[in-house]
Amino acid sequence: MIKAGRLSLILLSLVFALTILSACHKNQKSQVKEKPNNTQAEVEKKDESIYKIAVVAPQIGPYQALGLSIIRGAELAVDIKNEKGGINGKQIELIKVDDGGLPGDATWRARDLVDAMVLGVIGHLNSDISIPASEIYAKAKIPQISPGSTSPIFTERDAVKGYVFRTIGRDDKQGEILADLIQEKGFKKIGVLYNNRPYGSSLASEFLGRLSKDSETAPDVILYEKYRVGKSDYSSEVKLVTEKSPEVIFFVGEYGDAGKFLKELRESGLTTAFVGSEGVFDQEFIDCASEAAQGALVISSLPVKDGSFVEKYKQKYKKELGSYSAAAYDATNILISAIEKVKEKSSDKIAKEIQNINEFNGALGKLSFNSKGDLEGPGFAIYEVKDGMFILKDNSK
Repeated sequence: MIKAGRLSLILLSLVFALTILSACHKNQKSQVKEKPNNTQAEVEKKDESIYKIAVVAPQIGPYQALGLSIIRGAELAVDIKNEKGGINGKQIELIKVDDGGLPGDATWRARDLVDAMVLGVIGHLNSDISIPASEIYAKAKIPQISPGSTSPIFTERDAVKGYVFRTIGRDDKQGEILADLIQEKGFKKIGVLYNNRPYGSSLASEFLGRLSKDSETAPDVILYEKYRVGKSDYSSEVKLVTEKSPEVIFFVGEYGDAGKFLKELRESGLTTAFVGSEGVFDQEFIDCASEAAQGALVISSLPVKDGSFVEKYKQKYKKELGSYSAAAYDATNILISAIEKVKEKSSDKIAKEIQNINEFNGALGKLSFNSKGDLEGPGFAIYEVKDGMFILKDNSK
């Protein structure tokens, strides 16, 4: 048995040991607590010395070339501004985000950028991503300028008014221009192939609506078919064209699908005329279709009027301009200009400054926004593929 005196001594020793351990534990906790405080102070100090903006677009998958054209256009604008000293002596930090072209990623990507306290967002590419993301940005009073989202819905919602803008035209205007083009060329039998994204059904619907305005002279749409994005084999679509014999195919989609389809169409011996939507306008389309691309008509943004931009882009990236390079470059410069004028890190005030933009001197010419955030004017032109290049058509609107 342990004697009482010895038991008391043991208990006192245990209490002393526990007291020491508790003190050590508290000291460790206080040390751990101090580290985040220092890190947070460093972050805040860094944030004070820069202006943070973001560009969001797919960098992998079937929309890679289109997304990279947005990333590069924005990046070039920031690089040029930073080389000149930045904004009010502070450098611009461009946060580049890959949304994968997936609607499911839109909201959490947008929330991350809100948490990062960016002053503005360039992007997204896809309308079905821009639309839900814009609601998050607008709630946080952060302006979004899209160089590629063409759905009318993007700028038609009261909840986001004053915070959404775009440097490209809308589907309703695009559909009108293409329908008029096809009718002016005298085509009477039309085929429409559209992809299984909201972009496909939106633009195809706008196109049909324009065709049917004058029912007496409207051509017949004898083929109206949906296809899956990223297909490797278009034999079923080519078979339908063979059976229906339309005089022209209006292809609503992106460069990769368009290139594969047109190549298979020509390899089958068919000479059906081809008209592509603005998502087709990329050098990758010509590279994929090869000789089959000759004579194809494609709609896209207005022609670039700033030769120095083209030269700097090619010098930096060793590539031709992508579909949305100029539109992204202009969108970024508009955002930079607004930040510069506001002279403080208030995304709400920056958004209001963007609303006041009038005849901004951009790579695409003088740009102005209407009250919805859409471009004044159509924002589109027609191009024809000749000898491996997109050539502006004389009859572009």
